[in-house]
Amino acid sequence: MKDAIKEILSEFHAEALPKLIKRNIQVPDLPANVRKSLVFIGMRRVGKTYLMYQHMQNELAHGLDKNKLFYINFEDDRLENFLVTDFQTILDVYFERYPTFVDAPGICFYFDEIQNVIGWEKFIRRLLDKEKMAIYITGSSAKSLSREIATSLRGRCLTREVFPLSFAEYLEYKNINHSSPLTNKDKSIIKYHCQQYLTHGGFPETLELSANLHRQTIQSYVNAAVFRDVIERHQLSNPHIIKLFLTHCLQNIAAPLSVTKVYNMLKSRGKALARGNLYAYLDYFIDAYLLCSVPLFDLSTRKRQVNPNKIYCVDTGIIYAYSIKPEMEHGTCLENAVYIYLRNQAYDNIYYYKTASGKEIDFAAQHMNRKIDLFQVCLNLTDEKTKQREISAIIEATTELELNEAWIITDDTTDTVESKNLVIHIIPYWQWASGNGHVKI
Repeated sequence: MKDAIKEILSEFHAEALPKLIKRNIQVPDLPANVRKSLVFIGMRRVGKTYLMYQHMQNELAHGLDKNKLFYINFEDDRLENFLVTDFQTILDVYFERYPTFVDAPGICFYFDEIQNVIGWEKFIRRLLDKEKMAIYITGSSAKSLSREIATSLRGRCLTREVFPLSFAEYLEYKNINHSSPLTNKDKSIIKYHCQQYLTHGGFPETLELSANLHRQTIQSYVNAAVFRDVIERHQLSNPHIIKLFLTHCLQNIAAPLSVTKVYNMLKSRGKALARGNLYAYLDYFIDAYLLCSVPLFDLSTRKRQVNPNKIYCVDTGIIYAYSIKPEMEHGTCLENAVYIYLRNQAYDNIYYYKTASGKEIDFAAQHMNRKIDLFQVCLNLTDEKTKQREISAIIEATTELELNEAWIITDDTTDTVESKNLVIHIIPYWQWASGNGHVKI
């Protein structure tokens, strides 16, 4: 193992860092006396590794010696038999190569997909307690990492979720101007790229692929996450049913998921399994960022339990990659894109809401101070009956929750509706998500 680590260290210092797509994700610079690791979590291929590279480039741009950086990926096949006892070898190899750095400032260690090593958190805790280097970690397992962090690191880390490119990042990658003031030509170009983004999503490696290759690539990402982060990690033995269940979920995005109905459907097909297995699989999918779950907002525990959660995914490209009728998915993709945008904002929790009369609001996003913002998603508001239906739902919900403001996110409709003490902002997704919304949340 020592020879493999020596080889990895030599390669990293000899090779140039790759060309990057700049991400608008803040990586805080902590004072030297604040001993915390930074943990980036998210689905495979969303760009966690390249976010590390971006941080490395920033460090080098400020004059740091590259030899003070050490990056190691625990999915490297040379580390296939890596054990928790081998972590010390990393330190031995590094400081044998650079003995003058033992007490030097500015050293940064980057550990990629660290969840592959059982017991990793104990080593990180030791580094935080005994060493001086800054520590950056990525992982593809949200709940498992959180449990390990909670038990061993106990407040010694900061976590950042990483998703595929946001719409604003997508526009920057395409060199599309989206800064106000916008000309009519600018708006037309942004609208065109918004449709492309909603269709293909923001996985960085897929942005220049043809439609057929894009679908194959996205499906390969999902398959890798299923086998590495679900089946292998949890030692499951029925991959066919697991894939069947996940495909069902991905073909019913933005809809309530009834595990009982899926269980009965599988049972009718002769697929024997315990119902509890499906709940476990769903939890594993969420853990691996293959799915996201949105519960009902209600103070009543019973109502929350009898109303199923709605299911979303981390990228709209996944929806098209698994869709039976892609031409029918635009509304679903818009709603999913709004959810991911909200997930990236400073909200503590995201729910959906049902009024007393049964009208549904797509998202009730809760701030850390417990304040609620309501967001309704509607593809087209040109039909007056549709507009009045959506507005009446918001009026009823804001009355029940004692709110005076709400938003409707559309495909391409802009308006403001005022009703007594209530203001409803109607704004297109392309304008809202590109940073040109009239009202910032």
